[in-house]
Amino acid sequence: MAWEWMIENFPPLSAADKAWRDSLPLIKIERFSSELLTSDDAEGYSINDYWWVLRYLLACDLCIQRNDVVATIEIRQRLLDEWTSKDQAVLATLAVADLPRFIDACEARVETSMFILIDAKDSSMLEIDALAHFYDTLRPMGARLEAFQAENSGDLAMSGKYRELFAA
Repeated sequence: MAWEWMIENFPPLSAADKAWRDSLPLIKIERFSSELLTSDDAEGYSINDYWWVLRYLLACDLCIQRNDVVATIEIRQRLLDEWTSKDQAVLATLAVADLPRFIDACEARVETSMFILIDAKDSSMLEIDALAHFYDTLRPMGARLEAFQAENSGDLAMSGKYRELFAA
């Protein structure tokens, strides 16, 4: 009876929930607090809105590397459904509709933000490290996500292709 109660009250995490939880340590911070970064870029978006979308893309990437197509699709749907501002909605839609363009814009924003923090006297090393990590992983992550988007999801689920392709 105790096990039944545990399962009923604390069901196991779905694969999408596990990927979401596992993305937390990789992103290192939830939001940027530095006053140097909180202003909008030329397009009018905050670094925190880009960061919010990147968190979802990172969770998608983890699902792809684990060869879990269903979880990848679920995370992508969450990206489109869970935004809290108009700017997040616009960036999420861009990330799903035109991923290469989003990656280019995001890479430029991350690079610019990193240089701003490096030049500042009282900048946060945690924020610089988080930006540097994403700058280094943005292109490879984008390539995996683009390859996934180009495939038929049903075929991928049966093939096991991404398990071997992205195991490293």
